[in-house]
Amino acid sequence: MEATKALAEFIVDADLGKIPPEAGELGKQAILDCLGVSLAGSRDPLALKMVALLRDMGGRAKATVWGRKFRTSSPLAAFANGAFAHALDFDDINRTMRGHPTVPVLPAVLAVGEEIQASGKAILAAYLVGFEVEAKLGAGLNPHLFENGWHPTAVLGVMGAAAAAAKLLRLSAEKARHALGIAASEASGLRQNFGTMTKPFHAGHAAKNGVIAAKLAQKGFTADPDIVEGKLGYARAFAGPEKYNLAKITERLGRPYDILSPGVGLKRFPSCARTHPGIDAMLDLVQVNDIRPQDVESIVCQGSYTTPTMLIHSRPKTALEGKFSMEFCTALALLERKVGLPHFKDQKVQHPSIQELVRKVRFEIRPDLATIENSGNPSTTVKVLLKDGREFAKTVDEAKGTPPNPLTPEEIKDKYRQCVKGIQKRNEMEKTIDLVFNLEAVKKAANLTRLL
Repeated sequence: MEATKALAEFIVDADLGKIPPEAGELGKQAILDCLGVSLAGSRDPLALKMVALLRDMGGRAKATVWGRKFRTSSPLAAFANGAFAHALDFDDINRTMRGHPTVPVLPAVLAVGEEIQASGKAILAAYLVGFEVEAKLGAGLNPHLFENGWHPTAVLGVMGAAAAAAKLLRLSAEKARHALGIAASEASGLRQNFGTMTKPFHAGHAAKNGVIAAKLAQKGFTADPDIVEGKLGYARAFAGPEKYNLAKITERLGRPYDILSPGVGLKRFPSCARTHPGIDAMLDLVQVNDIRPQDVESIVCQGSYTTPTMLIHSRPKTALEGKFSMEFCTALALLERKVGLPHFKDQKVQHPSIQELVRKVRFEIRPDLATIENSGNPSTTVKVLLKDGREFAKTVDEAKGTPPNPLTPEEIKDKYRQCVKGIQKRNEMEKTIDLVFNLEAVKKAANLTRLL
């Protein structure tokens, strides 16, 4: 099956006029969400280190580094902005991909779009194309790509970024195949690095490499034109021999767009999405039953067998580790009765009152979520045993913000405002929201990026 050819032809043929309008509306919501968490991430300690490196590396001033008041080359801008976007783990998710779809793609799109003065219509179309390519590759390679320890945001995201950049640069189908071939050899990212600065590095690395792949292909650089399905190619390397399904990549490509089904989830909390059902459950238990931390004997969280392979820090010592700890996130929800950006600080994670509660939490595999068929199921049950013998339990199948339980457009705008408070002026904030929600009317990318 010529999967690479099918993907390349899809990249070339896709047109905003052919894409369902509701896909575009969801795309604009995800774009605004990503810009908000990126600007917030531009104040993270990793951003200072990234910016110092980028200034050393130089680069012609063609694209904006968001939140940092300077411009550099489009690959380096995509590198920085992708890392900023993923720094707080506050960015969107897609279950087919089993990762974060927007953070590798949008930074590539806006960096190239700013460089070539692309219109808002072109930016939106390229974003939707990149999202679809990475997601459908996920459909064919998961769950085995994920179970092998690869970080899908990085490994799939570089292909999405290359596809989006190829679309913006109007590459032919032949050159788009080469762009995918180059990007496939740039794909990397290990889940063992969750809870460190290298996880957001993955997103930036994917965005940068996608831009480079498309630009090299534009100049005639070649790669294997059948890289996805090749005997020693992308699918086999990342999923394993006979562990992938090429038909799942090609047969439903754009039918429907993955941003529509299964959809895109926008986060309420700045932590790994797998913690969110547990947080929602704990917040509900605390509010309904007025549970006090000092009255708790023990807490049991139950979920899929894959959950502890994602939430790998059961006894976190840093804020980054806390984002990948069901124990910390449920303890935080119990202690604070809310969960937000200010809570993910090293001093909060290390505080004795939190550490005492963390030690009371344990995770168990729920019997109905113990097989590979349910490996992507986020459903979580939280059971709280009080010292007086009373027990309360709550199961959350879909956290607020997931496609079956989505945020409203106004909630998305409010999240953006919270993220950029103190970074953008009020008028810039509202102008950005307006431009993104009317992206098709934007004449050139710089009208948006200058606000960032």
